[in-house]
Amino acid sequence: MSLENLMDEARKLDGRERRRLAAFLTTLRDESEPSFAEEMARVLDNNTPGHWFTLDDLKKRYANDDA
Repeated sequence: MSLENLMDEARKLDGRERRRLAAFLTTLRDESEPSFAEEMARVLDNNTPGHWFTLDDLKKRYANDDA
């Protein structure tokens, strides 16, 4: 199955299934880039609003990421 086929199938998923798929893909990334999980945990645990990332910030940061 090609990546395009996988992406087409992912578009057909409902919201709950997409969240499960996103979580699964994140676990795969954690295996290939151990520091990713630590960095995301640090970001999520930060209680200072000035240090929070927006969705646009994350899209810009990871848009060209091949991991």
